[in-house]
Amino acid sequence: MQFPVKHSRQILQARWIYPVASEPIAHGAIEIATDGRIAAVHRRAPRGAEDLGDVAIVPGFINVHTHLEFSDLPVPLSPALPFAAWLHALIGYRRQRGDGAIAIRHGLEESRQCGTVAFGEIATQDGPAEMPADVRGGVLFRELIGLPPEMVNGQLEIAERFLQTDGGGRTGSAVRGISPHAPYSVHPRLFERLVALAAERRAPLTIHLAETEAELQLLREGQGELVDLLSGLGVWRDGIVPLGTRPFDFLRPLAALERVIVAHGNYLDDEELDFVAARRNMAVAYCPRTHAYFGHSDHPWQKLLARGGLVAIGTDGRCSNPDLSVWNELLYLHGRFPQCNPAILLQMGTRNGARALGMEAELGTLEAGKTARAAVVRLGQIGSDDPYTELFHPESRIVGLLSD
Repeated sequence: MQFPVKHSRQILQARWIYPVASEPIAHGAIEIATDGRIAAVHRRAPRGAEDLGDVAIVPGFINVHTHLEFSDLPVPLSPALPFAAWLHALIGYRRQRGDGAIAIRHGLEESRQCGTVAFGEIATQDGPAEMPADVRGGVLFRELIGLPPEMVNGQLEIAERFLQTDGGGRTGSAVRGISPHAPYSVHPRLFERLVALAAERRAPLTIHLAETEAELQLLREGQGELVDLLSGLGVWRDGIVPLGTRPFDFLRPLAALERVIVAHGNYLDDEELDFVAARRNMAVAYCPRTHAYFGHSDHPWQKLLARGGLVAIGTDGRCSNPDLSVWNELLYLHGRFPQCNPAILLQMGTRNGARALGMEAELGTLEAGKTARAAVVRLGQIGSDDPYTELFHPESRIVGLLSD
């Protein structure tokens, strides 16, 4: 269902409004100007407001880490373990499927229906065939993979070409960034040069880091299932990654960049968490149901929040997740961690994501001056005095998106 914002001034009333920047408002209203921006959030609905009924209006959700190219998968790829076997299945699927443009369009539509208004997409092609030029609210991180030293220059050229766009690194309404894939798939010299390029172009960067125990073993010992996979692909060279390397060695060079998203960060240790938390340019993209799919140890997201760090929600792709709904991620977390303040969960799916993607001036909260791209939630339970009990009821569902 769509709740289109008209070209005339409009006032919409709901059972609950969740500005996120302030406490929830019972029976308030959001006033939308003719330009599609929020004119005011009213604590008491003015006369003549259009009542949407027993729904909540929340900021549009932000998916900070996803792979839309796998949106044609009906179920996640298997086996989930060992991780190297899953990676092998992913590589095989990508090769046999070919162009993922149709899947990406499906993913964009699914995301819209799930109330998502912005995303951090891992792009694996350069041209407009992969992503419509008019996509709003997107940061496209061009994935770079090149472990053998002979691939360094070619991958660097791809990154430079991808960032050479008009409008300060934008394509249509999407921002362009780069993604050195992971410590085990990018030559150290390529990583160093990509970080320098991101600094030069003031481009955002994301990297899959501390994602699996197998990754840590490869960095530490140069052995394990990932080494076996890479050897089978013909790209591993003994000594290519110095023994004793750790995720911290990849975090340190990123400190000077304008914006960094650590994808997953499942196995960041305390020193690494302290480092990320101390830097406002860094965020961790936590993908809860993907994390559960792979059976990882407890994620350190609560430790990072307690340190004052920025944690935002991603769905990863349908290769490891049944859908692309940030809302379903939040419902999962609420059920899995009932002791966690639900207001914090909502922030992780909205304001924190907007900050991580550099979109906090437009999105993430319901405040005057921001765009009215908000999600409408049909509440699964009515009658509680606690706004979050109603919002996070297991049967609460996204039913629409305020469109600007």
